[in-house]
Amino acid sequence: MSFSSLLIHSVTVRSRVSGGTSRYNDAIESYDAGVVTPARVQYLSTGGTFEDRERLLGRDLRQQWLMVFLPAGTVVDALSIIEWGSITLHVDGVPMIKYDGVDAHHVEAICKEVTG
Repeated sequence: MSFSSLLIHSVTVRSRVSGGTSRYNDAIESYDAGVVTPARVQYLSTGGTFEDRERLLGRDLRQQWLMVFLPAGTVVDALSIIEWGSITLHVDGVPMIKYDGVDAHHVEAICKEVTG
């Protein structure tokens, strides 16, 4: 089974761009139009596997955390947001590029669900 066959979801990855400031001199978050890409989205659980608990170490467990697997070469960073249907996710930390021994295989990003 190829990795691309596991990417069963479609997400929009949006990068942060300079948004200027408000009249109160507060920074305004602004994002580009985004790129639609195939992905796999999985919820992480504190009661799940050892790997899930290890990934969530030091994070606020009152929030909903997800792991997003993206194809190699996807442009995503710690300031990106990922839209999955009606759910908005903020990337938490630098996404990890995973290698298969020869080249980049895929990208893994731990994200938190944004509500409100």
